[in-house]
Amino acid sequence: MKPNQIQAIAAAMEAGAMAVEMLLLSTEKKRKATTTTTTVDYCRKQQRSTRRKFRHAEALHCIKRDYLGSTRGGDLISPLLGAEFQMIFKISRSRFQVLMEDIKASGCRFYQPKTNLHADDQCSLEAKLLLPIKTLACGVPCHTFIDYFQMSRQYARECCLQFDIVMKQLYAKEYLRFPTADDLQSIIKLHKNVHKVDGLFGCIDCTHIPWKNCPKAWADSRTDTTSSSPSILLEAIVDHNMFFWDMSFGYTGNEGPLSVLTDSSVLQKMADGTFHDLEQQANVLPFTIKDQQFTKGFMLADNMYPKCSRFAMPVDDPTTDKELKYTEWQQSSKKDVDRAFGVLKRNWQFLDNPILLFNLSDISLRITCCIILHNMLTSDKVMGDPRAKYTPSASIAHCPGSIFPGNGNNDNVDTNSSILGGLGKTPAHLLDQVTTSRKDTFNELMDEQQDDDHQRLHQALMDKFGV
Repeated sequence: MKPNQIQAIAAAMEAGAMAVEMLLLSTEKKRKATTTTTTVDYCRKQQRSTRRKFRHAEALHCIKRDYLGSTRGGDLISPLLGAEFQMIFKISRSRFQVLMEDIKASGCRFYQPKTNLHADDQCSLEAKLLLPIKTLACGVPCHTFIDYFQMSRQYARECCLQFDIVMKQLYAKEYLRFPTADDLQSIIKLHKNVHKVDGLFGCIDCTHIPWKNCPKAWADSRTDTTSSSPSILLEAIVDHNMFFWDMSFGYTGNEGPLSVLTDSSVLQKMADGTFHDLEQQANVLPFTIKDQQFTKGFMLADNMYPKCSRFAMPVDDPTTDKELKYTEWQQSSKKDVDRAFGVLKRNWQFLDNPILLFNLSDISLRITCCIILHNMLTSDKVMGDPRAKYTPSASIAHCPGSIFPGNGNNDNVDTNSSILGGLGKTPAHLLDQVTTSRKDTFNELMDEQQDDDHQRLHQALMDKFGV
């Protein structure tokens, strides 16, 4: 063969080898692509097939077996933990039944059964209510009990949010109401029987709730001078039965408790004369203490509050027997508000543990819900009937002259601005500002006449209890 022919054959063989190699590479790429697609599809199918389906029927069965009781063949089967229901959830079984009936009848869409699903395929009303109550009582995140109540983390969080909203909508007008004339008359009667003094409206004080997840950018302005960590200040006025008649909460900052006091609806009504009109309507004025006549009711407070005729305070450094006895009476009587905060935090440990929530509106709703539930418990204890309206002096019939044991008219209802206390109702960068109008409202109680009335009230109480 000629050299030219040999070179041509060699070139053809080389080209053929390259074509075969390219064909093999192309086939391998297609095989890998097909294998990858098949693997991805297989994994997706596996994920769909292994997605957990919640056993709502079994959860309802466990709830009835453990807490609520059930019927079988017409016979009532007692729950396993029926006697411990109130210890676990802090509310009585009868109160929970009232809550279920009211919320079911409220028409709230979240609590209505879905018509396109079978009852066994949707979360029960009992689970939707018991989970948020138990998380508030134990002070734990919303997802803590999702294994028992058979729901996802997101749905558990939604249950807690919707429960806070519906509780405020249904019960704020009754259990966060501003006192009516009848309420005020009953409060004065209660304290006259227990503390042996006329004209006493209640006790005012504050408590701190640590906020663990406060944003770092806000931490300095949300930290009180007496503590090293951010906190929310809850300020309240309570009666001897530990019922909260007014509360305001927000950030303390550099202004201290007075920055929250300016949000109080009671202070605002005292400043504009509305509260004085209410006292006259209740026919509790004037009253007499040790031959001294007064035309304004008063509250027991600490020395951190301003000196005015509405606040009766202890002596800073008592030296005489009269000052010692008066201070002892004042501090022992003011234990009403300390007991109220203690029982509130013991029952609803959400307020005793550092707050893990971030959203201000959610925090506001949670705190408001805790106070509503606390007032419900107080009302049930005093009245003995979950459907009865709370009357403070009703406890006198149970224990006349001693400390109460244990842990209206819609025109006068104030479900009001002080309940939010600056949380969620104002942009974050404005929360530290005390506006001029609020300062003016506060200063209206601090004129010269108020200081004279404060001295006169202080002396009359010292003459009465210092002997």
